[in-house]
Amino acid sequence: HVGKCPFRKHADALAAQPYYSKGINSGGGEAGVAAVTSAAKRASVHKLSEEEFWALVAKIRSAHTAAAVQMRESYIAPDACDKWMKGQVDRKVPYQEKHVVQQVSIVGNMETFGLLPRGGAEDAMKEIAVKTAPAVVEFGAGRGYLTQMLADCYGIKNIFLVERRSYKLKADRSLRQNEGVKLERLRIDIEDLNLHGVKALSGSPYLAIGKHLCGPATDMTIMCCLHELHNRTEEKGHDKHQLRGLALATCCHHLCQWKHYANKAFLSRLGIVEEEFHAMTWFSSWAVDGDHSSHDSLDSEDTSSEVIR
Repeated sequence: HVGKCPFRKHADALAAQPYYSKGINSGGGEAGVAAVTSAAKRASVHKLSEEEFWALVAKIRSAHTAAAVQMRESYIAPDACDKWMKGQVDRKVPYQEKHVVQQVSIVGNMETFGLLPRGGAEDAMKEIAVKTAPAVVEFGAGRGYLTQMLADCYGIKNIFLVERRSYKLKADRSLRQNEGVKLERLRIDIEDLNLHGVKALSGSPYLAIGKHLCGPATDMTIMCCLHELHNRTEEKGHDKHQLRGLALATCCHHLCQWKHYANKAFLSRLGIVEEEFHAMTWFSSWAVDGDHSSHDSLDSEDTSSEVIR
């Protein structure tokens, strides 16, 4: 069975790839240490005395005051994405409209921050935009429709989709039909991805993007890109890739883990320890453990569009 098992064959083939490096983006977490579940986080919070609970709340408020910038809604729909918003794209592409609205805003914020050219790749500027467009590495890519939008609207031609799962109805076929697009799908866990081993990316400026990077996947993505940036700085004699920017939409904060968190030193300076970190992550997504069976709770639930922060 071991000799025939397709999962074993995939694992062996992956381990032989130059971009595979076990646990390189784990954030220094100890191997074999089990993740702290949401239920365990909730239980630890419930064990706090009233005094301990309010002390933790005070610490969170103090840390927020010291560290937070103004939080604001930032829904932006750039003109370059009009054809997607109006449904004027290939209807053979099996995307869902609710995801288009979210993806358009991610792209719009990228344009606002200067990561993408204003107005997309249209008319007289199209040739210039295509020649200067960076590569895109989409982490947790799923079917790849966020990158599909970037390719259609901004002339992105060099594409890398990172996803550990296998999906049907992917955007890959549609992307490959775009003239000049070079697409490489890397079926690998973000935790094990070494971008320096991706030969087709060597020497290229790139953008790192991701939509719904659940829990520690956000930290692992940041570590993956920071490893690359650190190595480029230290190894000045090599022509390394250049990180132009990151655009990551997070989710499932209750799944975040101290062992993977990308900047423990920052939290430590604020006086936040591991147990408090896990309590904070549970507070941020307490609804996952809530009872939504009553009509009152459903009617009062916030159904507004997700906010990019």
